[in-house]
Amino acid sequence: MKGLRWRYTRLPSQVEDALSVEEGEEEEEETAPAPAPVSAPAPEDPVEPQLAEASQVLGASEIRQLSLHLPARVLGHPWSLAFCTSRDGFSLRSLYRQMEGHSGPVLLVLRDQDGQMFGAFSSSAIRLSKGFYGTGETFLFSFSPQLKVFKWTGSNSFFVKGDLDSLMMGSSSGQFGLWLDGDLYRGGSHPCATFNNEVLARQEQFCIKELEAWVLS
Repeated sequence: MKGLRWRYTRLPSQVEDALSVEEGEEEEEETAPAPAPVSAPAPEDPVEPQLAEASQVLGASEIRQLSLHLPARVLGHPWSLAFCTSRDGFSLRSLYRQMEGHSGPVLLVLRDQDGQMFGAFSSSAIRLSKGFYGTGETFLFSFSPQLKVFKWTGSNSFFVKGDLDSLMMGSSSGQFGLWLDGDLYRGGSHPCATFNNEVLARQEQFCIKELEAWVLS
């Protein structure tokens, strides 16, 4: 009767249970890992970003870590270096000029004189503006030394604002999550309600050593 019951059973999992004494270890090796690959590979197997040229600020490890936090719509898109201080000079106006003709999101990365790496992801190209622009995809980040990402809190919509004298990202009570001066030489970082961020640099005031703006489109 037991033999007939085994033959009549149609579900493989029930057969494996019945024969666990002889085949349990082999079947576990085949079936136990099955549920994990459904969800596990997504964060562990991102599309590797393709950079048109090497970054002078970010290494391969930092690039991979940042790619995990980018919006899904830009995953797999090539990174094009639209602006860098080593090539285009320390000038915010030059940054705006290099952004002309671009509409895609921008990853702004910089290293200060203390060697600290940090920056921001803007959901659209950086440009001159009378008011704040952008969407909730915008975020700030810092490698201190491990990556910390500060996403939109929903408390306000002060994402990005650029004039001839400064570039500002995130704001509350007159303080900015990240701001850069017109010479792209000095900057500052303060906690703000937009991103509930920590100070991105080691100090609230910093001097820029290298800055890059990557267009992700």
